[in-house]
Amino acid sequence: MQWQQPFGQPYGQLPAGPPAPPSPGYDVSQKQFYQPVDTNADVEGLRKAMKGMGCDEKALIKILTSPKYVNPWAMQQLVADYNKRFLRDLVNDIKSETRGDFEDALVALIRGPLENDVRTLHKAMDRAGTDETALADVLLCRTNADVKAIVAEYKRLGGKDLLAEIKSEVNDTLFRIYSMALAAGSAEPSAPVNPLDVESKVTELHRSTEGVVGASAVSVAQIFINSNEAQIRAINEAYRNKYHRPLHDVIEKEFRGDTEDALLHILLMSSDHAKADAQWLHSPLMGKMGVKDKQFIYRLTSLYWNPPRLAAAKDAYKTVYRKTLKTDVKEALRGDYEDLCVALLGGN
Repeated sequence: MQWQQPFGQPYGQLPAGPPAPPSPGYDVSQKQFYQPVDTNADVEGLRKAMKGMGCDEKALIKILTSPKYVNPWAMQQLVADYNKRFLRDLVNDIKSETRGDFEDALVALIRGPLENDVRTLHKAMDRAGTDETALADVLLCRTNADVKAIVAEYKRLGGKDLLAEIKSEVNDTLFRIYSMALAAGSAEPSAPVNPLDVESKVTELHRSTEGVVGASAVSVAQIFINSNEAQIRAINEAYRNKYHRPLHDVIEKEFRGDTEDALLHILLMSSDHAKADAQWLHSPLMGKMGVKDKQFIYRLTSLYWNPPRLAAAKDAYKTVYRKTLKTDVKEALRGDYEDLCVALLGGN
């Protein structure tokens, strides 16, 4: 099923500026620039940690969170070298030797960012009740290149069309939002802010929300999804100046449920990425309903593959919550799972 975007680019515009490259681990052509590492000792160490009676969890954590493997292609090499050396499957071995959230976090880590995105999407739609939060986590606020890679890998691993799967799982409004996201037609990060375009979009946002009876989430999403972060920040500021209300409040007032969450996710990530990442991690970790481990594992492992972004999130976390992310991890989590998450954050 090949979906054609019915909405097009707003105001007839095409994404401007040179395209952002795929994130590390999202394009196999990146491997030509990757220098293989010596995995021999670590491959032996992994097997030793899981051989015989019991499992040496500390050894698994030390090896798999080594700075040597923070490049997704290095992690892929480690997994391949282990499988070839012992004629085994590292994922299956870890699943047989570990349990619970510790197991889930280790498997998410060794699968690498792209495969973990795809597996997360599959799980989100492979049970009674769709996990709309997981869909938003994986698919919203991504570069065009990463979206294309996710769509292709979903098809390759499962033989199914991602958009068709989403259509069968969500309501019409969310389907149309994800249709636009999967079209990978956002303005590239390098595209400039056009004041006239900003003014037009501010007017359209008002017409689609406060200016009418019956707000249009699809119209709002079209503007958000087809704009880059700098453009959304300019739109947000212009809207506040013109109508004396922040867009955050408008969305909270006009929309509900998963639609509201999706629109706020885009707005917050675009307005202050580091602060939004901090909130993205804090919410499942320290929420009133207790730790939402699957969300936290996905979010932490995703940021792990982007060290500068993780560092910015940690700094913002300390500013917003007046304590470190590592402190909250130690407070909220326990055992080997806690130790693994602390290691992913830099140890100690």
